[in-house]
Formats: sequence, C-alpha cells, structure tokens
Amino acid sequence: MVNIVVMAGGKGERFWPKSLRSMPKQFHKIVSDKTMIQETFYRIYPEIDKKNIYFIANKNLSKLIKSQIPEVSDNNMIIEPFGKNTAAAIGLAATYIKRNDPNGVMVILTADHVVKPKDEFLKAIDVASKVAEKGYLVTFGITPDRPATEYGYIEVDNKLDDKYDLDVYKVRMFREKPDLETAKGFLEKGKFFWNSGMFAFKVSTILNEIERHIPKLYTGLSKIDKSIGTRNEEDIKSTEFEKFDDVSIDYAVMEKAESIACVIPGYEWDDVGSWNGLYRHKKRDENGNVVEGNTVVVDSRDTIVLGDTNSMVAAVGLDGIIVIKNEDRILVCAKDKDQLVKKAIKLMEGNPDFRKYL
Repeated sequence: MVNIVVMAGGKGERFWPKSLRSMPKQFHKIVSDKTMIQETFYRIYPEIDKKNIYFIANKNLSKLIKSQIPEVSDNNMIIEPFGKNTAAAIGLAATYIKRNDPNGVMVILTADHVVKPKDEFLKAIDVASKVAEKGYLVTFGITPDRPATEYGYIEVDNKLDDKYDLDVYKVRMFREKPDLETAKGFLEKGKFFWNSGMFAFKVSTILNEIERHIPKLYTGLSKIDKSIGTRNEEDIKSTEFEKFDDVSIDYAVMEKAESIACVIPGYEWDDVGSWNGLYRHKKRDENGNVVEGNTVVVDSRDTIVLGDTNSMVAAVGLDGIIVIKNEDRILVCAKDKDQLVKKAIKLMEGNPDFRKYL
C-alpha cells in the first residue's frame, strides 16, 4: 500500500511577516485561491484514498490543518510534541504507519511547494513507489532551469536497468547549496538535479536505515512505538523527542545510505521558499512590479509591494525591492537579499520585546 505523509510543521520564516508561528506559510494563499496545504492535499486527493494520507505537525498546527482540510480525520494526524527537523518527523510517521501497514511504502511530501500539473505528479508518485518497493530510498530530482543557489543538488550516476515510465537514476552524491559558479558548473556537466525534499521508501527500509545511521533516534522511536495506545503515549513521546538531535533526513540518512535512487518527474516544481520566489508566480505590471492590497506604486520596477486591508502603502522610486505589510509588521529588503530574512528572525528571537512579532 502507498501511504502519503505530508510534513506540515514548517515555520516558513523567510515569508515573514505574512508567515507567523501561529499561522505559517503553508496555511496562506500564496500562489492561488487555495492555501499551500490545500493545494498539496487536492493534488493527490481523491486519486489517493484519504485514509492513506497522513499529516505530521504539532498540536496547534494540526487544528489549522483540520480547519482547512475537513476531509482529514484524527486517525490521520500524527502529532509531534515539537519540531525536531525531518529525521525525527519521518521516523515518527514511519513508527505510526508501521502498525497498520508494516510492508507499505511512504511517500514524503512537503506542505508548501508549487507542483503542476497534477497528473504528472501522480505519475511520479507511482513510479517512485514502485522503485521503493525494491528496497531503494527514493528522492525526486528536479531538472534545473537556472543555476539556483537556494537548493541542494543531487548528482546521479547510471540509470536503473528496470523500465519505468520516468527516468530513474542511481544517486552518486548529494551536494549542499552551491555558490553561483558551482551551480553553473553543475548545469554544464548535466546529471545534477535539484533536491526537492520529497522522498519515497518502504516503512521497513527507512526504519532500518534510521537504526543504522541514527541509533539514538531509533531507540527513542522504539519506546514511542511501545507506548502507542497507552495513557503514557504523549508523555513518552515528549520525553523521547527532547533527546532527539535536530537533524534533517537528508544529512542523517540519505547522504550516508547506499541504495539511493532518483526519479526525474515531468512536473514543474518550485518550493517558493522566499518572497523573491513568489515573483516567479505572480502577475506583474508593465514595469515588472507585483502589487497587491491597498498600495500605490510610482516610478518603480521589478519590485514586490504587498499591502493589507487595514492601511495604505505607497512605494516610490524603488528598483528590485520587497515591501510586505501585515498589520503591525513590515518587511523592506532587496530582492536579492531575501534569503537573509531568517537572520532578521533570529535577531527578533533574541529580543524579548520583539518575539511577539514572530
């Protein structure tokens, strides 16, 4: 059986000030009239039965998920006590799914990516699931259309011998986010794909790999497994999560495992990880500006100005600037520096008077 796991606990910090801890990016209408998490769900539903679609997030965000996607049942919500990165999240999901489908496949999706068209996405899930059935850890590699520095890369080797509806390669190496010159070199060499952060593997396979590469996590997951259905479940889960390292599945498992495959899908993909990424998906005026809300823009170009309904924003003489207004929070930054918004978040975290704005 194929089980979909949507990781929905992200903070979306680079989308501050719209994305807040109480209402992060995936619960906003970023690129369409649906929220990002709704887009994710209806990209796979009803073709995939809702009983096989799981969401993993903390308790507060799980309430938001159920309010935006009424089809989700309590049985399909996997609750994290708090975020400890993707290795812990995926391990916890595998631990719960193992009870119903120990030999099943898990397809790991993120809640806030742009993917289209739907039929190509479903085809990629089908192919990845078939490859995972053979014991591979599978990643989805996106064909790059530019030397992007905001994504990690996957370097592939030879194609798998099996015949699939999409190209499937053995993975040679995972590469960290490169500088611009390195990214250009990747494109020239070919066989380098963006790491989309989406995966597929059998439940038993990923738990075995976690036991091998992250034994402390595996030990804690085993304790959680024994507690499921008991009155101590939540307490034990919280106790064990405190001990887990904050580490990604990429770093802790995928970069170290041996049987890694990469499916090359036919869909368009963008993680829209920052405000500049949004620029690729919004309608622009004759000067290349993206303008929404109560705003006026004068003598400006290649600029994003997003206001709200409670105030007025006037932008004059701007070139390549981002201006975002959300109630009593305002972001002003250069488009080519939007990756640094996370640094501003850290500064706010360090000031008790500023934390209320996060």
